[in-house]
Amino acid sequence: MENTQTENGTNINNQPFEFTGKALEYFSIWIVNVALTIITLGIYSAWAKVRTNQYFYGNTLLDGASFRYTAKPTQILKGRVIAFILFVLYYFASMANPVVAGIIFLFILLLVPAFVVMSMAFRLRNSMYRNVRFNFDKKFARAYKVFFIPVIFIGAYLFVASQIEHLQSADTETSTMLGIVIIVLLLGIILMVPWWEYIVTRFKVTHAKYGKAEFSFSARMKNYYGMYLKAYLLSILIFGVIGALIAGMMKSMTSDAGSMASTIIIALLIFPAYLWLFAYFQTKRTNLIYGNLKIDGHKVKSELKTGYMLYLYVTNTLAIMLTLGLLMPWAKIRTAKYRVSVTSIDVVGDLSQFVAAQEQYQSAMGEEIGEMFDLDLGF
Repeated sequence: MENTQTENGTNINNQPFEFTGKALEYFSIWIVNVALTIITLGIYSAWAKVRTNQYFYGNTLLDGASFRYTAKPTQILKGRVIAFILFVLYYFASMANPVVAGIIFLFILLLVPAFVVMSMAFRLRNSMYRNVRFNFDKKFARAYKVFFIPVIFIGAYLFVASQIEHLQSADTETSTMLGIVIIVLLLGIILMVPWWEYIVTRFKVTHAKYGKAEFSFSARMKNYYGMYLKAYLLSILIFGVIGALIAGMMKSMTSDAGSMASTIIIALLIFPAYLWLFAYFQTKRTNLIYGNLKIDGHKVKSELKTGYMLYLYVTNTLAIMLTLGLLMPWAKIRTAKYRVSVTSIDVVGDLSQFVAAQEQYQSAMGEEIGEMFDLDLGF
């Protein structure tokens, strides 16, 4: 633990997070979860999620105290039943009447902001540290302001894209116009992604609380556009080079043996390139979010390294493939251990005093009523 001081002499204590989970312990939980989920045709997945979260929360420590996950499986099952019913309604409507299916799809889109709020409230309300609950302000009106434009934009794209099958029967002018609309909407979505992720992350962070302590988010929209621009340019550069190499190989290989060899070489080029880009983006994204996160003035830090994340992704993928999935628990544990080990929080003053103040507030306020409106729908 590192100690520094603010300008007015207040101590800043850097408290690292710790993860104490073990692969063998988690394997015994994971294998039972998989078996019972298959036997019950997915119903047990709600219980599996609770057991998994309880293990990972319980083995994540800050200042020697672990986090807790308190959700009940039946609460999760309720949310999944609702999601399943909506899916079934849309599926059968799309088979019988496209107009009715479109209405149901629009109805589901309009519910997405509310679902996100309820899911966040459920997740945080059932997360605890030292007997103090996290919470989420259910500002539905604000959620609709945040999600309205992106949801409508994506809904419009999906609707127009679904009409592609009718292009063959349409005249040339209609086909051209529909194609232009699809391209414009797709480009709009690509350009909108950094902005959308920024406003959604800011919404989720600034409406979260620990006791009465509020979270804040200091990142700017330009940080997100800079991150995505670098990722886009790197993707174009890397896959452009790979494409040129592939084109050169295809010209020089005409036999079946050459074709097989070129296929293997292509896979060997694309797979690590994709993993590196994925590791790069996930590292930058995680560091950006957590590095700009504060709770009541206490600053969170994340120092993930792209190289080590790539090493984890490559070795995890190979281990899982070679063992037909049996090393999945080992992969999850070692990834969690690394991610937690490079995360810390700069506590201004004393952490115990800060937590005690939240405990006192929670005791005075009591448990907030409103769990009936919290659902885990996977959003």
